[in-house]
Amino acid sequence: MKITLKAILINMNDEQKSIIDNMMLVFCTAIRYSFNRLLEGTIKKGELEKIVANKYNLNIRQSKDAVENARQTIVSQKELLKDNISSYNSKIKAIKKILNGKKKISAKKRNALLRKLDKRQRKLAYFQSLEDNNTISPVTFGSKEMFIKRCKGLISNEEWKECRNNRFYSRGDKTKKGNPNLRVIVNNDMSFLEISTLQKTKSNRALKIQVPIYLPQKLSKKTGKVNGNNYREMFLNHLQSGEAYQVELIKKNGKCYAHITFELPKSEVIYTGHNRMIGIDTNPDGFALTMIDDKGNYKWHTYLKQGELQYARSNRRKNLCGELAKQVILIAKTYGCGIAIEDLKFKNDKDVNAKFARIKHQFIYSKLLTMLESACIKEGVEIVKVKPQFTSKIGLYKYCHQYGMVVHNGAGMVIARRSYGFKEKVSKILKDVLVKDLDKFSKKNEWAKWAEINKNIKRKVGDKPDLWIVNRKKLLGIASYN
Repeated sequence: MKITLKAILINMNDEQKSIIDNMMLVFCTAIRYSFNRLLEGTIKKGELEKIVANKYNLNIRQSKDAVENARQTIVSQKELLKDNISSYNSKIKAIKKILNGKKKISAKKRNALLRKLDKRQRKLAYFQSLEDNNTISPVTFGSKEMFIKRCKGLISNEEWKECRNNRFYSRGDKTKKGNPNLRVIVNNDMSFLEISTLQKTKSNRALKIQVPIYLPQKLSKKTGKVNGNNYREMFLNHLQSGEAYQVELIKKNGKCYAHITFELPKSEVIYTGHNRMIGIDTNPDGFALTMIDDKGNYKWHTYLKQGELQYARSNRRKNLCGELAKQVILIAKTYGCGIAIEDLKFKNDKDVNAKFARIKHQFIYSKLLTMLESACIKEGVEIVKVKPQFTSKIGLYKYCHQYGMVVHNGAGMVIARRSYGFKEKVSKILKDVLVKDLDKFSKKNEWAKWAEINKNIKRKVGDKPDLWIVNRKKLLGIASYN
């Protein structure tokens, strides 16, 4: 697993600042030149690297970094183009389904949907034309936001150029003991960044300068010890091993930051699901945890709630996600078990109304699951990803009434059982009451069976889970109506 340490260059004199600014200018210009040549497709990558090295007086490693940076930009834009085409196709289908559906809609809503459909179709046509012409959307180096400000005269030409020429990047190399062009050196408890500049010595070697660098380490005011992970110590240990690490210099607000990315050594997995597993269902306000044993039997359930997640600021929200992940890891260590989560794919392909869009914007599945997975890897806790289909519905219809759980904990139990490979058979009472053709039903796969059960239940009680829990006995004929 890779992590990034955000360091900062300190105590730079005017000469060092001038050298670094010039390096950033040349490197960013080389990226833009490489980007345009790669788009034209007339020069092969290997030849382009040599051209860039001669044109901008870069060594071959620096020119390779510039060309690769430009190539990755093009690759990411092409992937984004595919996602946009797929997303807008799905959104158009969703709107057409509403317009052509049996459900009556008002004239006002129909007109709004037609306008939205027209907008989506124009967007799709634009992205489709780019794909047909084998090109990408226009890329603005320096950010679109700053470009618009420059067009409106809100920033000066110098500020705009600073945005476009504010970074320098160097990949690591294990054979060169870390990073040959931007090397971190530790000497007598002092840290320096050794930079291979574009200037040459008499022997035609790159002139190197050393700039003091601060590797962050936040100590507790009460104990004087590091709270949480000591990333500075992790990087220093990585430095001694001689393994590769990449460094990216970024100039922002007059300061020069160094983002150092390195690979963490793999921790031995100590806490596994050999006899117990905790299934976790992710929600907007926290985690629903349900534990089972290796035979799939229920043990306990709980809900780690953090309501502030839905309205907190981004930095505060990130901290809260970390605290929730920390609680889960502590529970897993206490019981000596593994963790199972859903393998969710995050796509923006749902065309929804404004109210639900606001809710979805606050729904931080990705951040919660990413931080939880990262914490598991660091602490040696086994984490298993399972398919997310029908976890909530199966938990609702099969386990919630049996163990007195809410739908989220029911989903957590299904996730845990699925990590062991257990199949979720449809209960006999559900088949007897809700299925008409049992022979045809028995030939379907597991998810198709649950899809039919879910469809039949929705017809009777609607979409809300609480309606099923309240009316379950009456609908199944277990209790009579008064």
